[in-house]
Amino acid sequence: MNEQGGIQNEAMTRSERRKRKQRFVFVCLLFVVSACVVGAWGVTKREMSEQKIIKQFITALRQEDMHALKQFIDAPLEKEVSLLPLFVYLRKHPEGYDQIKKELAQQKDDRVYIKGLTSTPPIFLMKLSQGIYKFEPALYHVYVQTNEQGARILINDTYVGETNASLVKVGEYVPGLYEVKMVTDEREQTKQISLFGGERIRIIRFDSN
Repeated sequence: MNEQGGIQNEAMTRSERRKRKQRFVFVCLLFVVSACVVGAWGVTKREMSEQKIIKQFITALRQEDMHALKQFIDAPLEKEVSLLPLFVYLRKHPEGYDQIKKELAQQKDDRVYIKGLTSTPPIFLMKLSQGIYKFEPALYHVYVQTNEQGARILINDTYVGETNASLVKVGEYVPGLYEVKMVTDEREQTKQISLFGGERIRIIRFDSN
């Protein structure tokens, strides 16, 4: 009788262990599925948030809404004229909005390009800082090359320096359309430069003849 009871108890113990194992496996599967669902929901929510903020940013650009753009752009914009070259470019090249939108949609994090003067940056780099999305414009390093000495250099009619060397750096500029002038007592030369994608270093060459 005792032997039969021991066999029954052992069978019950095996059954309980099997049930416990099944419950453990079920809990583990439930945890994995829940984590996947939560992760997918988080990714979807973030992507929806990114799409929404990109749409709002593009709308602000189209409307040339400086108040909204100051909230979006991660760069000091003390005067409205600082974005006028960008507005001028986009008025002449409305396809630029699609280019900006495409570049932003492709960005996953800050490592979308190797930062450096010779790298090709996106027109706007999308960054998430303390839960807030910001857009950092590319800065283009503009140089004037000429053999003309003592000529005045103006960019968008603003004096930026003189040609005291064969290669003169005149400044850093956000994306846009710019007019570069080299003025001497005898003559004036004018060139337009589009800073919208491409290399960060731009050299404008003027004839000295």
